[in-house]
This record gives sequence, structure tokens and C-alpha cells, in this order.
Amino acid sequence: MLEQAFGDPKSPEFSKRNVIPRVIYRSLAITISTIIAAMLPFFGDINSLIGAFGFIPLDFILPVIFYNFTFRPSKRSFIFWLNLTIAVTFSALGAIAAIAAVRQIVLDAKSYRLFANV
Repeated sequence: MLEQAFGDPKSPEFSKRNVIPRVIYRSLAITISTIIAAMLPFFGDINSLIGAFGFIPLDFILPVIFYNFTFRPSKRSFIFWLNLTIAVTFSALGAIAAIAAVRQIVLDAKSYRLFANV
């Protein structure tokens, strides 16, 4: 949709008519995103919270659970117990990370000032 607004589909892909508006628009979008990210309080703490709820389950917990569901290894096999151990361990670590991230957000909220660390 934005390609049609900022470019001419009848012109070649790398013509000035297509490249210059896209470069300007993307630079503007990145600049605005950077300013908003700098204004967000506790950007690193929010990333930690997202990581605890999003990345840990997607990277460590769900793959081993899906492996056990898909291939159904015997409950006596080493791979089944290894996968179960990985899932339980990283579930606990995810819970601890979520609690720590929320705690850090609460601690940082006491001394928050806009653009204080920039």
C-alpha cells in the first residue's frame, strides 16, 4: 500500500521516482520510531518482560513440547525426559525473568524522567 503511495509502479524499480520517496519515507519512519523508543520509559525493562513472556517460550519451551507431541518418544526414553527437563527448567526461568522484569520496572518507575538517560 505504501509502495503505491510513494512510488510509481510504471517506473523501473530503482528509478529516482521510486527510490528517493522510499528513502525519505523510511528515514522518517526510523527517526520517528527512534524518538518514540527513546521516550518509552524503561525500554530495556520492557524488552526483558517481552523476552520473558515471548522469546523464552518460543525458543526453549514450545519446540521440545512440540517434538514430544509430534514424534511421541517413549516415556522411558532419554530424549523424552531431556525434553521434559528443558521445558520445566525454562518455564521456571521464564517465570523468574518475568518477576524480575516487573520488579525492575517498579523500581525504575520511582525515578523516571522523560529523556533522562539520553
